[in-house]
Amino acid sequence: MNGSTRPVVSISMLVSNGRRDTIERCMESLVPLRKAVPSELILVDTGCTDGSIEIAAGYADKVVRFTWCNDFSAARNAGLCECTGEWFLYLDDDEWFEDVTELIEFFRGQERKHCDALWYLQRNYTDLEGTGYTDTYVGRVVRLTQETRFHGKIHEWLEPVPRMIKKTNAYVHHYGYIYKSEEERQKHLLRNLGLEEEAVRENPDDIRMCCQLVQEYRAAKRYDDARRLCRTTLKTTKYPVENSFVQALLLVLPKIDTEQENYSQAVEEFERLEREEVLLHQTKLGLFFEKAWALEKLGQKEKMFQACKNYLEEYETAPKAGAPAELPVMDFAHYCSRFCRQKVVKLGIRGVLKNEDYAPAEYFFEKADWTYEKGTTAEFVPALLQCYIKSGNAALLTKNLPRILEIEELRIPVSAALFSAYEQYPEKRAALTADLEPLGLRSGNFAFFHLVFTETRGITTQQDVMDYYEKSDRKYDAEVAALLFQNAELFPMVLETLSLELYMESVALLLREMDRTAVEELWQRLPEVAECYSEEKKGFWRYAVMAAAEKRLVLASESAGGAKNAGQDSMPEQDAGLRRVLDDYIAAVKQYCEALYRPELLTAAGTAVLPANIRFAYAMEQAFTAEDNMAAWGDGMKQAAKEYPAMLPVVRGLLAERKRAEAAAGAKESQTVPADSARKELLALAGQLKGMVKTLFSEGKAEEAKAILSELATMLPEDEEVKALLKNSVTMGKKE
Repeated sequence: MNGSTRPVVSISMLVSNGRRDTIERCMESLVPLRKAVPSELILVDTGCTDGSIEIAAGYADKVVRFTWCNDFSAARNAGLCECTGEWFLYLDDDEWFEDVTELIEFFRGQERKHCDALWYLQRNYTDLEGTGYTDTYVGRVVRLTQETRFHGKIHEWLEPVPRMIKKTNAYVHHYGYIYKSEEERQKHLLRNLGLEEEAVRENPDDIRMCCQLVQEYRAAKRYDDARRLCRTTLKTTKYPVENSFVQALLLVLPKIDTEQENYSQAVEEFERLEREEVLLHQTKLGLFFEKAWALEKLGQKEKMFQACKNYLEEYETAPKAGAPAELPVMDFAHYCSRFCRQKVVKLGIRGVLKNEDYAPAEYFFEKADWTYEKGTTAEFVPALLQCYIKSGNAALLTKNLPRILEIEELRIPVSAALFSAYEQYPEKRAALTADLEPLGLRSGNFAFFHLVFTETRGITTQQDVMDYYEKSDRKYDAEVAALLFQNAELFPMVLETLSLELYMESVALLLREMDRTAVEELWQRLPEVAECYSEEKKGFWRYAVMAAAEKRLVLASESAGGAKNAGQDSMPEQDAGLRRVLDDYIAAVKQYCEALYRPELLTAAGTAVLPANIRFAYAMEQAFTAEDNMAAWGDGMKQAAKEYPAMLPVVRGLLAERKRAEAAAGAKESQTVPADSARKELLALAGQLKGMVKTLFSEGKAEEAKAILSELATMLPEDEEVKALLKNSVTMGKKE
């Protein structure tokens, strides 16, 4: 910092041992704030010996040495005394900001001139994976005055107490309440209890420290001690009931009952507080929150729904003017967070589904914060559809889907939930489609749902096609093309909109799930489909013929090799023989290539630059020119398999087909290609492929290697070298 310019914000932090794994993340999270806002960073070294202070010092403007004396306020004040900024921010070395954008906006804007404090959230994790957590506000950013000081030996706080508070959604990650062992947890508890009990003995009127000690007793499960101290403090305190700490202690008594699973007793106390005590905004939020969970445990659904509604209504109610300032007392501020609000909504929705009482569903889904933690909010989507299906309340869709779909991350869960509901409840399909129609949702997900997943499972009219192109964001062009591929009336409308890339994708989708019967039917119809293609698009049709021929060839090779799909009947009347199917494939490839490529590329020398499937077709054609010459035929077959290893089943099928033909003719020894010679050729090919696998693995091309290895395992199931390669490939996969 330039000494002549006062910083906007001074940041201070205690640095202690055991934080080497978090200190750098903490420092780095402050870098964007420090770049955007004039600031200074003051570190207090409490006696580090593990290198943490050396890491942090590289980011700091000043390091203050402090001799530890079991007094956190004394250590904090040592750093505070060195601060010169307009504002003061402090944090711990085991937490770090996720995003400081809101803090930057506050410090750079005018709002800071009208506030005394800024609150952000501390996200306290309950597991090391970060899947469980609670959010609670902490008051660690205040306007700096000459009177600003820390108080309390432990769980220190700042005074004077601020009045005008700005709340943000900025948060820090904090794993400080997770312990490596129960022994470590107990050690930490005993340290805190010792300091807090000493502080309360020295000053029994210190209501703030009494609150902290009550919380520590609860953490240690010393519930009788917590209850006793709570009642004694409430009875003897000189503070008015509106004091935040008095309010917190009022709420703690029934919370102790819930922690001991005395839910009926807790509900009675919550209801007594409502009737008899003056309660502030924060206290009411906590009361309704905890009461709702206790009622849920008791199975009292109507009262639970009402408690949830009371919480949500209170959440939206601003504190009355002139009301005492709210303080981040214990977990008291937790109830003001979006985290708690969303939990109440979730509790209400869960109650609706569990009790099959759908009357409150519209209310709770309307209150859902769809922008909060989108991964978690996605859980609400199937619940919304479930409630709609069961209740028939179209308002659940009309009020919620438009705002949900404004969030990109929720569009896929919505589409999945709609499809699931459509498939699971066929009797509701007409109603679902009708209820969606008025929304006019301009999303590919909804256009696809409406046009494709109808009763006829297809787009049936020209208007349907026009609606897709006009009312959607065109995310499903390939799927729609695949759906209409064999529709002579509608497909030309789609074809004119497709690029070759999208067309190829649609053909792949069309063929992916087809069995042999379906592929054969398509093959027979392809000449008719050609009429749909303009002269400029004939190349598209030739590509479809080639792709269908390849799928047909693969399925035929499975049959020739003795493998059939589970549940698929033999089709001798359709089985044209592998060789004839291969001839069709070669002809289709040549027809496609001769229309697309220059003639010189299609020579034996030129095909090296062409795609693998095309190289395979030309290599096979070359091999068949020397069918009577065993050596030349074998070399050609091996070369073809090397060009396109995915076609190894075809090579095996050709060998098996010839072997069956020889056996049927009663020949023990073939005059042209003896069975043992064919076996030798297969083994020779396998040897070359093993070498290819090893080379591909060494070059880092694991996926290509595994594809060839899969075919080798089918060819040679007992080969020890193949088994070893398979074992190594599994090991490599785990390392990756």
